[in-house]
Amino acid sequence: MSAKSLTFVLNIGSSSVKYALYRASAAAQPTWELLVDGLAEGIGTEDQARIKHVCSEAGKSTHTMPLPDHRAALVGAIGLLPDELKAGIGSVGHRVVHGGEAFSDAALIDGAVLASIETSAALAPLHNPWNLLGIEMSTEIFGAATPQVAVFDTAFHQTLPKSAYLYALPREMYEKHAIRRYGFHGTSFKYVTEETARVLGKPVGETNIIACHIGNGASMAAIEGGRSVDTSMGLTPLQGLVMGTRCGDIDPAIVLHLQQALGYSAQEVSNMLNKESGFLGLCGTMDDREVEAAYLAGDDPVMALTKEVQVHRMRQYLGSYMVALKGRVDALVFTGGLGEKSHLLRTLVCEGLAGMGLEIDEGRNRSDACGRAGVFDENTLCSTDGSGSQVWVIPTNEELSIAQQTHALLL
Repeated sequence: MSAKSLTFVLNIGSSSVKYALYRASAAAQPTWELLVDGLAEGIGTEDQARIKHVCSEAGKSTHTMPLPDHRAALVGAIGLLPDELKAGIGSVGHRVVHGGEAFSDAALIDGAVLASIETSAALAPLHNPWNLLGIEMSTEIFGAATPQVAVFDTAFHQTLPKSAYLYALPREMYEKHAIRRYGFHGTSFKYVTEETARVLGKPVGETNIIACHIGNGASMAAIEGGRSVDTSMGLTPLQGLVMGTRCGDIDPAIVLHLQQALGYSAQEVSNMLNKESGFLGLCGTMDDREVEAAYLAGDDPVMALTKEVQVHRMRQYLGSYMVALKGRVDALVFTGGLGEKSHLLRTLVCEGLAGMGLEIDEGRNRSDACGRAGVFDENTLCSTDGSGSQVWVIPTNEELSIAQQTHALLL
């Protein structure tokens, strides 16, 4: 191993830290070797805090330890890296959720980039502060001379046309305050777009897809010729689909009603919409596995209705994005934790849409190649041979995409 040849990736969320360590081959189009990956989860909890760690040499291990905050999680995760590999880290790539309008590509982190990330923190308060912490701690641990790269969730969506990103507010709201649709999950959408083009055997610039990144946070995107032309999240990650604790789309007058008529403070409304709504608000749990089990059992009408609300919202966006792509859709793509693991979700979203060119093959959709029906960890075709648009599960790999963009920027 040559000195300082490895790329370390940090993907820090509101309650978790994903990390990975890669080695790239010395080639114009390098191949990538995953040396270490892991997940610190349950941050801030008393009984769920742990780090799941996988090393290519030592195998899998789970480490139960106190993780009172993100700093402790980062220290614990980096502490699990073998000393030999830690010494070989020559660059660090960070997922940064919000970059505003300043970034349409990955950026080498310097004072100006840090200032922009800090400025955007108000628009992603559950994420950007932790992304900044990751940058700060990487400087402390790996040294100020180690280059660090920010890969922005918002960058992929900088190709949205004005008609898609402008809100119908007074123009000064955009011109003076940059209030517009930004979109998120861009790193995932970029990876999935490129991988879908590969499996379809088409150039990225000729590939049209509707991508559904569905997890605890969820969004959809219309991607035309490899470029985002519309997406469901907005100024913040709150807009769009029904999520684990976020409400997604609502009548904006509800906010005024909550404050003016019902006496809620601005902070109470923010907490409600971001942390107490979505699945949690509708049925009391943010765990979609519980919701789907109850839906399939048919014994809990509240859980069933929650699932129906989620699917209804996704189908609204699906129809809108088929129009945005002028009916030329090469593939509907599911990714993210739930998108990759739920045959039920894929079935319900596509139900009755054969006339619109989307027809699920339930044998493919529920196959158990991984030992669990409908749970896929590799690219899987789920549509019939006669479906006008193909339906795919493309497991996302944000960490690899971050490593690739970091490497490309530093060449």
